[in-house]
Order: sequence, then structure tokens, then C-alpha cells
Amino acid sequence: MRYKEMAASKGKPFPFKHSWAILQTFDKWKLRDQETAPKKSAMLRIDDSEDEEKERNLGNPEGTKKRKQRVKMEGEASSLRENMEQMMKAREELTRKTLETKILITEKKKVVKLAQVEAKREEAKRKADFEERMIKVKEAKVWKELMVEEKEHMMMSKKDMDQEQLQWWKDYKEDIAERKRIFRGASSTLRGDTPMSGVEDSTTGDNGGA
Repeated sequence: MRYKEMAASKGKPFPFKHSWAILQTFDKWKLRDQETAPKKSAMLRIDDSEDEEKERNLGNPEGTKKRKQRVKMEGEASSLRENMEQMMKAREELTRKTLETKILITEKKKVVKLAQVEAKREEAKRKADFEERMIKVKEAKVWKELMVEEKEHMMMSKKDMDQEQLQWWKDYKEDIAERKRIFRGASSTLRGDTPMSGVEDSTTGDNGGA
């Protein structure tokens, strides 16, 4: 009888009598027998509410819940796309900065290398200049010693010399002259000029001292 009074039953008989035959002995269902049967008007109001909900969703086949889910998913997808775009831009920016840094480091290395090469070149030039000055000093010293030796030899008196001594004197004079020629030739070969060309060769004559 209670089932028939429900609007949803539409006056049809209760279809679960076989189940009710078992469940009606349980306390739970005994208490339900003491409950007031729902009024038909209340059930009608529930049906009306359901009909109104159906009418509201008539223009929206998906329904309110599905529409909200779809909007939520679209929002999440849009946010994901934005995040991906930001990540790609950040990666591109990082790649660009990394490339610029590598180029800058390469340029700095080139500058440092050029500076090192220039420093080595200057050091080699200073070393060569120093060695050249040392050679000039040694040449001057050797030439001075030769000139002193030649001068002392030429200042020797030949007045009391016999023929053997005079021959020695001449041989020694030729020896000094030969050494001077060798020295001049070596200097000319090493330096491309004749550094001692301005010095008068005192061995060109046989004039001795007093």
C-alpha cells in the first residue's frame, strides 16, 4: 500500500514481494512500518523538481556537472599549455645566454692568447737585443785587446834587433793583422756590416817606434 501511494509507482503493484517476505521480519524493516508514509504531494514536489532540472539542462545536453568538468578540464589544459610555453621560452632564453657566454669566453681566450703571444714576442725581442749588446761588448773588448797588442808591438824598437828578431817582429805583426781580418770577417757575417771599419789598421806599414 505504501508503494502504491508513492508517485513513482504510478499505481503499479509492488514488484519485490518475494524479498519483502524475508526482510519484513528484521528490526530495521519493522521500524519502517512505524514511519509515516510519504505524502503524495511531497513526492509530486520532488518529481516537479526533477522535471525543472531536466528543463534547465534541456539546452545543455551534457548537464551541469559534465559542463563544469569540461570547463575545469579546458582550464587545466590551457594552464598546462601556458606552462609549457613558458618553459620553452625559458629554455630558449637559457640556450641563448649560454651561447652568448661561450662566445664571450672564446673571445676573451683569443684576447688572452694574443696578449700572451705578444708578450712572448716582446720577451724574445728583449732577449735578442740583450744578446746583441753582449756580442757588441765582447767584440769591442776583443778589438780593444787586439789594438793594444798591436800598439805595444808597433812601439817596440827595432834598432837593436838582428835579422832573426826583425823577422819575428814582422811575423808577429802579420799574425795580429790576420787576427784582425778574421775578427772583422766574423763580425761582418754575424751582424751584416763591418763594425770596426772606422778603426785605422796600424799594421799597414812597417813604421816602428823610436
